[in-house]
Amino acid sequence: MSDRGSEPPVSTFDRGVEAVSEVIRIGISPFAAPSGQRRTRRATDVVVLVPAALVLAYLVAVYPPSSLELALIRAVEALPAWLEPAWAFLEYLVGVWAVAIVLAALVARRFRVAAQALLSTSVALAIGFFCARIALGSWPDAVDTLLSRERSPAFPDVMLGASVGVVGVVTPHLVRPLRTVGRWLVVLGVIGTAVSATSTPGGAVAALLVGLVAASIVNLVLGTSAGRPGLADVRAGLAQLGVRADGLVEEDEQVAGVLRLRATSADGGQLLVKVYGRDAADNQLIQRLWRGMWYRGRGPEIGSSRLHAAEREAFVTLLVRQGGLPTRDVVTAGEVLGGDALLVLAGDATPLSRLADAQLDEDLLRRCWEALGHLAELQVAHQQIDPETVALVGGEIGFLELGGAAVAPVPHQLEVDRAQLLAATAAAVGIERAVRAAVAALGPAAVGGLLPYLQDAALSARLRRALKGAGVDVDDLREHAATVVDVEAPELVSLRRVSWRSAIQIGLLGLASYTILSAASGVDWQEVRESVSEASWVWIAVALVVAQTPRVAQAVSTLGSVPARLAFGPVYGMQLATGYMNVAMPANLARLAVNIRFFQRQGLSPTVAVASGAIDSFASTVIQAVLLGLLLVFSGASLELELPLPSGDPRLLLWILAGIVVGSIAVLVTIPRLRNAIRERFSQWWPDVKSTLASLRGGGKLAQLVLGSLGAEILFALALGLFARGFGYDLSLAELLLINISVSLLGTLVPVPGNIGVAEFGLTVGLTGAGMSPEAALGAVFLYRIATFYLPPIWGFVALRWLQRNRYL
Repeated sequence: MSDRGSEPPVSTFDRGVEAVSEVIRIGISPFAAPSGQRRTRRATDVVVLVPAALVLAYLVAVYPPSSLELALIRAVEALPAWLEPAWAFLEYLVGVWAVAIVLAALVARRFRVAAQALLSTSVALAIGFFCARIALGSWPDAVDTLLSRERSPAFPDVMLGASVGVVGVVTPHLVRPLRTVGRWLVVLGVIGTAVSATSTPGGAVAALLVGLVAASIVNLVLGTSAGRPGLADVRAGLAQLGVRADGLVEEDEQVAGVLRLRATSADGGQLLVKVYGRDAADNQLIQRLWRGMWYRGRGPEIGSSRLHAAEREAFVTLLVRQGGLPTRDVVTAGEVLGGDALLVLAGDATPLSRLADAQLDEDLLRRCWEALGHLAELQVAHQQIDPETVALVGGEIGFLELGGAAVAPVPHQLEVDRAQLLAATAAAVGIERAVRAAVAALGPAAVGGLLPYLQDAALSARLRRALKGAGVDVDDLREHAATVVDVEAPELVSLRRVSWRSAIQIGLLGLASYTILSAASGVDWQEVRESVSEASWVWIAVALVVAQTPRVAQAVSTLGSVPARLAFGPVYGMQLATGYMNVAMPANLARLAVNIRFFQRQGLSPTVAVASGAIDSFASTVIQAVLLGLLLVFSGASLELELPLPSGDPRLLLWILAGIVVGSIAVLVTIPRLRNAIRERFSQWWPDVKSTLASLRGGGKLAQLVLGSLGAEILFALALGLFARGFGYDLSLAELLLINISVSLLGTLVPVPGNIGVAEFGLTVGLTGAGMSPEAALGAVFLYRIATFYLPPIWGFVALRWLQRNRYL
């Protein structure tokens, strides 16, 4: 079962001496991992970020202090005065610790860690100042805040938030004792700040949340230490477990929380060493909670701790191995110094993804299905089958990575395994050969039975990436299999409790209802009734009809933005669906998002779809800008929109914006991986983008694009003018275009969903400036917005459902 049987016996004393010698050789360092280690994004940061941001938003919204908090403040003020130096000491202790760990990073030449600490400080200050602006009504003085805690805002305590942000960024890189010290100092610092005279309990808690949010954002953007031990640490752990391994080297592909290394045993055999680090249990728990929230049924099994996770994988691997199915051999598993758990597996394996084309013959595919049947006979469901977990082990097909397997599975899990294997083989050999092999091994009836489970929800992220890399669409695979076994396209099993699509649609409906009610609650209905009662309903009825026609012109513009010939009906339906999406996002952004998905479903490549959608949206904006310039130069119309500016020193906002820009540039400069990814993506996209632009020269595409966008602007302006005419005012087309385009461009710069508030304010000011009375302008704008924004989502939702049912979206 293991390589240990071929080694000479090692006494406990010798084993202990070897382990201690390895630990001494490693040396003492405040940092848990060696410098230059690969960084990862920890699921723990997501778990911290989301609730911290929500609670912080709640605290800002309910400021000033509630009666309960005021009572708590009075109780704190009643504490003896001689305790104030102790509170002040605790208050400053977090800042001192933050400075100390940053200095330690500089001394240890961990310059990237120090840079992340500086960035986290900037982000925390920006968030803190923004929260203070919202809660207090004005921007705090930046100099006073940074130089004097007595003159800094009481809500939130910005300096405490900055210190917590530094600790949150640097702590993951530290050894466990220092991590524990840092967490306790943060707790004590929050307590000291809450009872001090410079802040309030709510301000201290808000500062803690500001720091956690800032640290989580920086950690997620730039990555953090994976908590993986160095090679010397692993050698020391192996020595503790009595395993001799030479040539330790990290594998190229790693899993969050688990370090995978290759080594050679004493007798020359291959070893796989899996180190379950500090985030292993957290990542598995988050994955289980995520699956439980979004998917039905049982997901992959997990361990409650590092050791439990390692021991569970060892148990299932032993169970499968003893059942006669090829897999790696278990050498040992156990906990070592530092709290990490090690699992050592023996045996060489070649995954399906690394086999040569000549090896991927029909016999191998048949053996894949036989191996899956053997696994089911052992009452084990793998649940994470992909081209990396199906492998040749000792010349026979077997399975790897059994840590998430289910013992005594339910039928649903066995069907998911079959669906995953069909998808994995399709990624390796193509759709036709994979389906033919599945039918030969299982029979038509069994293949037809697994088809309802053949969907994205049943596939792991790695399997979905493999399918995407092989150019295999899951829907196409399912349809081809259904054709081969002569069954109708099956209704999919509902594996998801909530899909992204349904969640977004429910959110859009809720947001639509909220925005409509919010807009209605802010209207002076007495003035509206008086102005509307005197309006001409014939003109208003005509305006209501004309207000629906710009979608026709926008459909023509969309037809001109794509290199392929598309049917007008579905494109018009897509424009109606855009009216529904406009409720939740700015108009051009909604149009771009819907267009891209629609184009992809029409068979265009993702790059061409993105390029065509961007061309359509960009052309609309350019036409608006050109028309605005021409109207301002060659017509007598003019327009002034006065927008209120926030109180306080505007220079602070400029500094924050400048810091965000500089930070973004610094991220691109200091992270070659991100910079190279952007360059690589651009080089891949540019040929398709170039061909898409070239296609506009022929077939009247450019004319459709320009005339469609121009027609939409004229029709929107005409509808606005007809509503104004209904209230007894005649406005020129130039004035109407100037008003409508100015407000539309302003809405593009201010990304408020549906331009709510921005459009109403801008149109009312524009019509008033053009000569309408405020009451008539308000009534005309209200009816115009009903016709162009609040009513279209009704038939837009119907169009969206029709497009989805007919697979256009």
